[in-house]
Amino acid sequence: MIKSSNNRRRLALLVFVLLAVSGCTRGTRRTSVARPMPGVDSPIRVSMEDGNAAEPAIAASPDGDIYVAWVNHNQDGKADVMIARFDKDGQMQNVPVRVNSQPGIATAWRGDPPTVAVAPDHTIFVGWTAKVDPAAGHASNVYISASRDNCRTFAEPVKVNDDTRPAVHGMHSLAIGRDGRVYVAWLDERNINPMPDADEKINKRTSGHHMESNREVFIASSADGGHTFSPNQRVATNVCPCCKTALAVDDDRRVYVSWRQVLPGDFRHIAVASSIDEGKTFSEMKVVSDDQWMLAGCPVSGSSLALSQDGTLRVLWYSAGNNGETGLYYSDSKDHARTFGPRILVARGETFGTAVLIKAGNHLNAVWGAIGGKVMTESLANDAGQAEAFQVTDGELPAAATISRNLVVAYIRKSDEHQAVWIASIKREQASD
Repeated sequence: MIKSSNNRRRLALLVFVLLAVSGCTRGTRRTSVARPMPGVDSPIRVSMEDGNAAEPAIAASPDGDIYVAWVNHNQDGKADVMIARFDKDGQMQNVPVRVNSQPGIATAWRGDPPTVAVAPDHTIFVGWTAKVDPAAGHASNVYISASRDNCRTFAEPVKVNDDTRPAVHGMHSLAIGRDGRVYVAWLDERNINPMPDADEKINKRTSGHHMESNREVFIASSADGGHTFSPNQRVATNVCPCCKTALAVDDDRRVYVSWRQVLPGDFRHIAVASSIDEGKTFSEMKVVSDDQWMLAGCPVSGSSLALSQDGTLRVLWYSAGNNGETGLYYSDSKDHARTFGPRILVARGETFGTAVLIKAGNHLNAVWGAIGGKVMTESLANDAGQAEAFQVTDGELPAAATISRNLVVAYIRKSDEHQAVWIASIKREQASD
């Protein structure tokens, strides 16, 4: 009888301790049911009704125009990168234009969308990948196309990677400094021997995740408006092959590049390096967080970078590692990526694709795709523990930009056998508060 009573007391104490510990965890501030986002304008369809559109990208110009790029996938396996211009009221300003000058040569998939950025002189740059030759297997090149007339026309594309032997180049990112220099980073296979049976990217051993040879991170820049690019510079080796790179450029022209590093034991953690000489040399790689995520495959989820006015670098990423809860996290560095503070849980649970970090008003906003086809957002203020995640809309693979403090989200939505690209705008009060 005494033994039974002691067992009950021990059980009660254990339950109390577990509840107390869970109550102190940053993740417990999340509710299991996402509330609809207030202040969302009616979504606008961007792509054609009878097409199959995917992989959206979006950027805003200082004068309030929004540029939305995406990829049209044809039934014959060919694809084209398209772009459309909208004013601040959501009105399309010209018919969508094909970016790639040669029809049908573009290539993209959910982990490797095109990119778009607006330079200080209002030139619109679009980064995209193209197939090399059917005989070369999955080989692809990275291109930059520029428009100097508000996306009415595009100049001939410029190849960024400078190797000549067919190889895979992709998962690229694009950023432009205040001085107008254009930076492109990507994952590269020029020095990598492909795995046997490379066409079978998914197998049972990886639990449905992509399985490919690890790659390397390369970077190049252009000082002449995208007409030519610098010799390619290798930044890192042994990099997760299906996780998108990220770029950011500070006001002092320091360049940050991020990727998911493969560490001994198949741990896959987000890493960052920086350059103060326009990408010619880089600092030693710094792993942002010891997530203890061991995976014999690729999670198809990279990081996103953003810089505050005081130069603080924030990194947003997803982890399903043994160190902590599965979910979306961020961490800050105040010393140019030499060290990072403790990670903060943004939202628990699985995410789909690479989350986006975007400045809206005085705060940074996270935008991501949640499992179940929901586009989510949350303001990451300094008091992040008081924030709440909201559902913007039903959709997948969001991209985001801001006009003033208004948040504009591009995403894909499926209907019948087709999928289309849409945009939705969130009013400034809700986007930044």
